[in-house]
Amino acid sequence: AAPAPPTPTAPPPAIAAAGRVLESVVAAAVGSTALYLVGSIYVDTYYGRLSIGATSLDLAPPFIALQSVHALRRLLEYPSALLLFWVISRTVFPARRPRVQFDRARLRFPRLLPVLANLAVVAPLLLVAVVLEVREQTLAPRSLLTEVAQVQGEAALALLLYVIWLGWSQRATIISQVRERRLVPIALVFAVYLLNALTSTAAAAQRSAELLLTGAADESLLVEFTPKAGAQLALPDGELLLVAARGGIYYVVERQPAPPNPRPTAYMVPAPSIDLARVQRLNDAGIPLIDIEPAEGG
Repeated sequence: AAPAPPTPTAPPPAIAAAGRVLESVVAAAVGSTALYLVGSIYVDTYYGRLSIGATSLDLAPPFIALQSVHALRRLLEYPSALLLFWVISRTVFPARRPRVQFDRARLRFPRLLPVLANLAVVAPLLLVAVVLEVREQTLAPRSLLTEVAQVQGEAALALLLYVIWLGWSQRATIISQVRERRLVPIALVFAVYLLNALTSTAAAAQRSAELLLTGAADESLLVEFTPKAGAQLALPDGELLLVAARGGIYYVVERQPAPPNPRPTAYMVPAPSIDLARVQRLNDAGIPLIDIEPAEGG
């Protein structure tokens, strides 16, 4: 009789624990890097739309990473879609009979069914890429958003070809591959997911900058400078909006009518030449906070 194949032995507990710790560290590093990348895209796009170089502001890395909150909705869309798909599948097919029919269909169509399942999983990511591919013709040439959209389209195409090959040739689903911690499917899904967040935050940054330029944003601040005696400021006569004040420099832009100029003019006003800077909101403050009466005896 042929000898039985050797039974694989589990790694020692110390090695298994070290592997889990290493995976946690790598996941935390990748996550923090991704958040910083999303935030940096927002900062570069926002200030670039205002004709201000983001590097001249010398923004702190925590502040840049915090700007990724503008892409929070897009970051939650894909996990929410997967969760909704799972809830619907569990609700529609709770009984045994539909599952038996599904297994029979899988035996009857062993290649087609995994392909359809893979396409259903990655469809939300691919849909965003298709929409941006259509909109790419209207984007500014050689802009950051255009470059990201092009890379996103290529990554989405690679993901589409991979999931089709995976279901048709390997008869496997991408979910099973992710559960087995296969590097290629995880990297492809994460890359398209991250690029979706980048394009979303870049588009949000452009919209926010344009609202600021037209004075429609809540943070639009009208600034008036009183120069010191003997100082001369070559500033326009129109309204100026304060963008930032860093490093002893006031960064201001001219207020634009809607739609704003695609090439606005920004000014760097040195603080030592200013005697007084008067800042005022253009729009009324939001809803006031509700006063909470203290409890009796408290």
